[in-house]
Amino acid sequence: MFKRKTLKNKKLFFLLTIYTLSHIFLYTNHFYIYFLNPLFWLCFLIAFYHQDLKLLRKKEMNITLTISIIFLILYLASGFLFDFYKSSYDHTFVYTFKNLWKTILPICGIETVRYELIKSNKNHFGIMTFITILIIVSEMNFKIFFLPHNLIFFHYLISIIVPMIAQNILFTYLSFHSHYNIPIIIRIFHEVPKILFPMIPYSNWFMEGSFAIIKVLVIYYLFRHFVFSKKNIHSFTNSAMILYPFTIITSTLFVLFMLGVFNYQPIAILSNSMNPTFRRGDVVIYKKKEEILPGDIIVFQYKNQLIVHRVVSINEYYITKGDANHTVDYIKIKKEDIKGVYQFHIQYLGYPSIWLNEFFTKEN
Repeated sequence: MFKRKTLKNKKLFFLLTIYTLSHIFLYTNHFYIYFLNPLFWLCFLIAFYHQDLKLLRKKEMNITLTISIIFLILYLASGFLFDFYKSSYDHTFVYTFKNLWKTILPICGIETVRYELIKSNKNHFGIMTFITILIIVSEMNFKIFFLPHNLIFFHYLISIIVPMIAQNILFTYLSFHSHYNIPIIIRIFHEVPKILFPMIPYSNWFMEGSFAIIKVLVIYYLFRHFVFSKKNIHSFTNSAMILYPFTIITSTLFVLFMLGVFNYQPIAILSNSMNPTFRRGDVVIYKKKEEILPGDIIVFQYKNQLIVHRVVSINEYYITKGDANHTVDYIKIKKEDIKGVYQFHIQYLGYPSIWLNEFFTKEN
């Protein structure tokens, strides 16, 4: 006879469930955000604080602090690459305290509760999964379901929701193998600088989401293979040691390529105006270039749209024309409007981008 696995620490699980349901209805309430929510998690933190720090090995603490500091440095350094902009937070003493209060206490309380419930139910994967889902919901801003435009929804999904899910899976994994202090340190190093620094690095939705996912993958890999593994590092198979770093490095380079960090950058073609040189659905790779000559195919910005046409003449402005068009473009293009010069194209690779663009630019 197999023994049926039951939920342990039911009272705490029940409180977390009630809190999560309340959060769904109160997430926009200012009093709830700045007072009730932090106070609620402070009570949990006091009630379930442990003195079992001996479980937290020095090796784990050192690697956690090292990883957190490195990612903080990378985050700040990205501002010199992509520029800085003024933080949306008010940096007067009172508002800084309020923002730290509403951020740090929930982080500490959530991770303490997560650790308590995971530690009590280590032998039940289904319960641990449900605990993780509850915590995700308890931290979610449900305005995503009321966004007026599909494209805005997609950006919010990629930059906020997907990283939140990935991070919570990681924090559950870390709590399962270690102590609640590990996720707390990682989260505080991630959130607090945005509150304290008056100038923060520029990041768009794609950059923010990609950086968060890469961070999760790196932390998971380092802890799994260098902290939690009982095997000697030399006993890992060559394929495992090569696959994970290769995946992380490749993903990082791909993200940087898509962001235009390198001299070459891709763009999906949305029309047949350049047929037969290239067609709708192809991906054009263009290069940032200073000197433009008649006959060059350039990528230029007009309003909020990137257009890829051929330069037919240059005077005060650059005059362009699509190869399939009968007349030149009426747009007067200045040098600062030009993003780069066509180098080559890849057929059909741009269709997924076209389909997503068509779907997410439709009004609800």
